[in-house]
Amino acid sequence: MRFQFKSHRETKQLPVYALVIAKNGPKLQESKPGDTYPNGFKGPDGHEGMHGLLFTGKGQLTGQGVPIAILTQVLSEQLGRTVLDKTGLMGEYDFTLRWMPDVSQTPPVGQQETDSTPSHESSGPSMFTAIQDQLGLRLESKKGPVEVLVIDHVERPSEN
Repeated sequence: MRFQFKSHRETKQLPVYALVIAKNGPKLQESKPGDTYPNGFKGPDGHEGMHGLLFTGKGQLTGQGVPIAILTQVLSEQLGRTVLDKTGLMGEYDFTLRWMPDVSQTPPVGQQETDSTPSHESSGPSMFTAIQDQLGLRLESKKGPVEVLVIDHVERPSEN
């Protein structure tokens, strides 16, 4: 072990968002077996209409046959804070979420800005408002369990 690196994982109570159902109920469209998507995504094999696909762009998130667990993972990346699923929704859903990106936010790793994505000059709702208005869900700020990596020891590498 060149760096003498030692670490462990532990769970800490940190700020999180709880994704819950908003007052007027969810607005997500549940996917049905055999659904076809005339303008659907193309999967790696080139076929259209695949389930379980999620595409992100600056200020947009489009899902096709996506479970809430995947949505919470993407929201966690977008918001920089763990999002816990407290909706109780167990299906797979089709949705499009559009919001005004925070100008201080940089796109997640691997996501590129394109001409088809909204510009910072256009107007639109915040992500929090969009989630409530467009999906019928809400993010509540709470403290909750988050797994963290704790570095116990590390040394400078020795010369070769």
